[in-house]
Formats: sequence, structure tokens, C-alpha cells
Amino acid sequence: MPQFKAHNLWPIPVYESEAPVKSEWLDYILNTEYERMHIGNGDISKDRYILNNLPELKNVLENHCNNFVRKYLNVSENAKFYLQNSWSVKHNPGDIAQIHSHGSSLLSGVYYLKTNEGSGNLVFHKNPIYTNTFHQSIRFEYDENNNLNTGQYAMNVEDGKVILFPSHLEHSVDENKSKEERYSLAFNFYVRGTFGKEEYILEIK
Repeated sequence: MPQFKAHNLWPIPVYESEAPVKSEWLDYILNTEYERMHIGNGDISKDRYILNNLPELKNVLENHCNNFVRKYLNVSENAKFYLQNSWSVKHNPGDIAQIHSHGSSLLSGVYYLKTNEGSGNLVFHKNPIYTNTFHQSIRFEYDENNNLNTGQYAMNVEDGKVILFPSHLEHSVDENKSKEERYSLAFNFYVRGTFGKEEYILEIK
């Protein structure tokens, strides 16, 4: 068989780490006020800036963001990432999250405070715009699915897991097949700073 080298150009980075759940964080999320989402597939906190009331957890997640963009993506210090909004989600048995992305932000994330076996994985979806050949919708048969040819990529979730990803990346949540509620916290980041130089300089305040 011929020897070859494959170049995986411009992959979509997804950050995965952990932050142990503190009882006071979980208590606050469990006891916050929720309302049913307008599409009826989960409950969302009425407070859409909930991390402002959890400053310690906010700082933890901001540090994870900084770790992702500085140490992995090598984004320069002139780009100052800041938290835009944040909300908690309660998925009752039978609830799901439909395929969606997060608009008007650059980086999004989710933090899991209370999960159960069968309460639903986080699933990322490959948009056909990324490729017109190696995609499941073409109905090729593969000897083995991997992160290059699969149309979706599921991540197991558990208490304390932190996941960050580009906001444009489509994702969903599998059905909660457990008998208990699942609680997570979602959030978005944007950026401030001065970018470019000379006639191409741009300042975002």
C-alpha cells in the first residue's frame, strides 16, 4: 500500500476539562426559578445572567476560557474575552435540546452540575458546508467512524465537566432517559480589544 501523509487543516477545537461541583453552586441552581422554553423541550432559568450571582463559579469558568484561548489556541493578550450571558437548564425526563448554535457570540460553553446515567449526551453536528464528500448524508459506508467522516460526535457528560466550543458549532442534547432531572449551565463569551494595524485597525469596546 502506498505511503502517505494526511494533513488535517483547520479543525474545529472543542475544549474539555473538569471543575468539581460545590454544594453551594448546585443548591443555587436547583432552587433558582425556571420557566418552560417556548419550544417545550426543557426548562430555562428566568435569570439569563445567572453567573453574576455565582462569582466563584464565574471566575472558574472564565479561567477555563482563558486556558483554552491562550494556551491552546494561542490567541494574543490584546483580545480580552468576557462573559456575555449565562443561564441554567433543567431537563426533565423525556426532555431534549434540538440542534442549534449560539448567535452573537464567539465562544460558548456548558458546565454540568447534576447528571444521571442516561440523562443525555452532548452531541456536536457536522454542518454539510464544511465538506461535500466525507459526510454521512452522502450515505457512504465506512469501515470505522472517526472525527473526520462522522456526521455527529457525542460526548459523555458527568458532574463537573466543562466543555467550550466555537459558538457557530451546531450541537444538541440527547433525550433524558433517566428518571431524574438533569441540570447544566450554559454561557457565551465575546471579545474586546484592538485588532489589526494602520488602515485595518479595529477596536471593539
